[in-house]
Amino acid sequence: MKKITILIVSALFALTTSAFAVGGMVGVKLGQGYLEGNANSYTAGTNAYPAESGTKGSPFGAIFAEVNIQESPVSVGIEYVPFDADISLNGQQNTVSANVDHYTTVYLLAMHELAGFNVYAKLGYSQANIATVIPNDAATTVNSQSDSLEGIMGGFGFQSQELPFGLVARAEYNYTQFDQIQVTTTSNGSASVSKSADGDLTAVTLSLAKSF
Repeated sequence: MKKITILIVSALFALTTSAFAVGGMVGVKLGQGYLEGNANSYTAGTNAYPAESGTKGSPFGAIFAEVNIQESPVSVGIEYVPFDADISLNGQQNTVSANVDHYTTVYLLAMHELAGFNVYAKLGYSQANIATVIPNDAATTVNSQSDSLEGIMGGFGFQSQELPFGLVARAEYNYTQFDQIQVTTTSNGSASVSKSADGDLTAVTLSLAKSF
């Protein structure tokens, strides 16, 4: 799936120099995200650990760029979160955690103009890198791991009419459903313990962008 993302991003930047790109915008956004994680049950040695779920909220920021496709109301965009975050794969047990960074989303956006403002819908693909997983228990050793967090994103928002200096403001809601991630460890006397989790992210953001 990483190769798919690289191809999409490459196509996006190629589009910015083609005859199909007639304008766009660059901007920054601030918001609040809520990550709900679901850790599946697993057995390590003689111990059985039940499935768990948990939700955590956190503020975040991002930068984004979009280009319009010809004279249509459709744009192609890319969004990047220049921060990292620590996640846990098994809830309150917290025996395995990982650092996630380079969270990037490529998307299509369709805009519709109404009286006094615009509404839009988004559909995209999100991916982040998972760095080396670190067990918090000295008796646990990580044998293998997923190296990326991936999922489909959908959202909608409202955009202002053009403000002074070519600026526009947006209010937006996004939802991302992530694929399952897996880690295999040696722990509790078992040579191979499979741990897995999935989750979803909801985010509410405000942004300011400069059109060109």
